[in-house]
Amino acid sequence: MPISRTRSAQHKVYIPSSARENQYLLAKFNITEQLIEKISGPIDHSNQQPFLAFYKKLSALFFKINEELDIESGQFVANDKFTRIRFSPEKLTAQTKQQILFLYNSRYHCSQNAYFDASKQASKIHLVFLSNGDDVRHNSAIFHQKVVQAISKFTEQTGMSTQDVRISDHQHLTYDLFAKDKGIEGNQVHKLRSISNRYAADDISLPHNTDELTYAIVDMPINRRLRNLVELDHSEGENYSPLYNYIADAFISAAKKHQLNNGAVIANGLVPIVRRSDDENTIANGELFMLGYNPKNTSGGYICKWAADQLVDNVQFVFVASEQDKTSHGFGKFLIQIEHALQSIAQKLEYINDKEELTVRFHQHIGFYQE
Repeated sequence: MPISRTRSAQHKVYIPSSARENQYLLAKFNITEQLIEKISGPIDHSNQQPFLAFYKKLSALFFKINEELDIESGQFVANDKFTRIRFSPEKLTAQTKQQILFLYNSRYHCSQNAYFDASKQASKIHLVFLSNGDDVRHNSAIFHQKVVQAISKFTEQTGMSTQDVRISDHQHLTYDLFAKDKGIEGNQVHKLRSISNRYAADDISLPHNTDELTYAIVDMPINRRLRNLVELDHSEGENYSPLYNYIADAFISAAKKHQLNNGAVIANGLVPIVRRSDDENTIANGELFMLGYNPKNTSGGYICKWAADQLVDNVQFVFVASEQDKTSHGFGKFLIQIEHALQSIAQKLEYINDKEELTVRFHQHIGFYQE
């Protein structure tokens, strides 16, 4: 076999045919007095719902533009909640104090809704564009281009500057590492090219200010078998530190073995949110646990955060790609390293592959302001 082909094969990752795909774009902007004045005129604060006209007119414009451009699923979110999107066989929108979660199947579920409290002025608005269709990843560039066009129309018709609106494009691949052991047949083959390279192949140029972030979050459910791997002493109150220490040791050992230098173990019941940040930090914010990573840092090390007195439903492993993890082929080799590390962790934890899950969600994000 030619050397070039051998090297190319080393960057191909084979994931189960049952893998789920997601793509969504967010347009985020601040609510200003100037925007309110332009859309709905002066606010009457004596009214019980003083912002109703503003939200209704702005969301109606959003939905009208989506209709013109044949974008089937758009969500207008003006309640200052963190927006999350996940694949689900059943359509559901769930809200907590800090989050709004859209669960849907891109093949079957379409919807357009507005979420706001007309008695309050939110600080920001999120325009959420959810992809639809049978082959989300293959058509991601087309959807991206259509959404950017919609956002351009929206900014023009609201009188906003393009520099007022931050656009982000989020794409996921989600699968059970042990799907084959459970009888799932067939594979998808990916090199996991960066979003910018994939879009360039479709003659779509991203702005120079575009930043990218690639990472994986792995969910490991904590069942009774895993709980019993380590002897726990609750004589002086619940203490699960020995269990979390055991899992963290397995994670760190496997990550080092497979040259994965940026990672985290999270077992505190919070939702890990990975974001690009020049100053790497971790911040607990209510239900959310913010993890800031700088892709230029090739050896960020390992973060382990858990609540010793709390038995969580899931432990989450985070693997973040640095710039050196991006090859000329893409991020396939990076995901292969992650899979090998997870296999090592599962072996240490005596995993029962045909009965227990390790759910891998591979994220590729970009963010930019239009030029």
